Amino acid sequence: MRTDKISYGEVAEWFTRCRNPEKGRPLQSWARMFKVESNYELRLGNAVVGVFSPDNKFTFKLTSQDARRCSITLSQALQRAIPFLWVRKATGRYVIKPTPQYEEYKKQHDNPHHWDYFQKIEGYELFDGLQFDLNTYEPINAKPLLKDTEVDQENKLTWLRQLRKFKQAIKVRARMGVLESLIQQVDKERTGISRHDWDMPNWESEAWQDMLYTSIKDSECSTDLLKGIIKSVSRGYYQTQISVKEVVAEADRLCTTYSLDLRRKFGVYKETT
Repeated sequence: MRTDKISYGEVAEWFTRCRNPEKGRPLQSWARMFKVESNYELRLGNAVVGVFSPDNKFTFKLTSQDARRCSITLSQALQRAIPFLWVRKATGRYVIKPTPQYEEYKKQHDNPHHWDYFQKIEGYELFDGLQFDLNTYEPINAKPLLKDTEVDQENKLTWLRQLRKFKQAIKVRARMGVLESLIQQVDKERTGISRHDWDMPNWESEAWQDMLYTSIKDSECSTDLLKGIIKSVSRGYYQTQISVKEVVAEADRLCTTYSLDLRRKFGVYKETT
C-alpha cells in the first residue's frame, strides 16, 4: 500500500521515462498512464480511473457503469498504484480513502490492527468528478455519504411499491406463458448465429437503464424489455434452452444490480450537487 503523497510534478517526471508515450506507461500489471495534453490519465483498459492535472489535483473520472465494471480490480490494487484506497460498500456504491491519512490514523489510535480498522472508517462517496488536492490529500468537492443523505420517504415508498408491482408483473407473464413464448422467439432469432455474436443488452447503458426504470415506474413489461431480460440470462455451453424460472431470477438480479441507479432515478435520495 502507498502511504506517500505523490504530486503532479512527480507523475510528470516519472512519465518522462516512458518508452512509447502513445501506448502509455505501465503502472503495475493492471493499469497504464497516458499523457493527454497537460494531464496524465490513469486508465484501466478503456476506462479512465482518474486524472492528474497541472493544478496538482487528482480527479476520479469513472462513471457509475465503469466503476461497477472495474470495482474488483480497483478494490484489490488501486492503493498499491496511487495513494487512494477503493472500498466497495454495496452494489454500485463505493467510497475513496486517501491512504496518506493512514499514517496519521496510526498515530492517533493505539491498536495492533490499524489497517483493518482504517479500511472500516468513513471515506468519501465516489462520483464522477470527485477531486482531491494533492498537497493535502483532502477532498475539494466531497458529497455527503449516502447513509447521511436525506431520504425522500414518499419517493422511497413509491419505489418500493412500483418495484413490487414490476416483479409481480414478471411472474404473471411467466404463469401466462408469455415468457416461454418469448424464449422460443429469441432462440429462433439466434438460430445459425454463433453465441459469441448473439445480440445482448448493455444494461450499463443509459438506454437500457431508462427502459428498466420506465418499466418499473409505469408498471409495464414491454416485449423489448422482456426479450432483453431473456437475452441476459447466462447460458451454459451445452445448455440448449433457458427456463422461465431463470428469466424471473434474471429480472430480480437486474433490479438488485442497478438498485442504486434506479433509486436515484426515483428521487429516493435528496442529493446535493
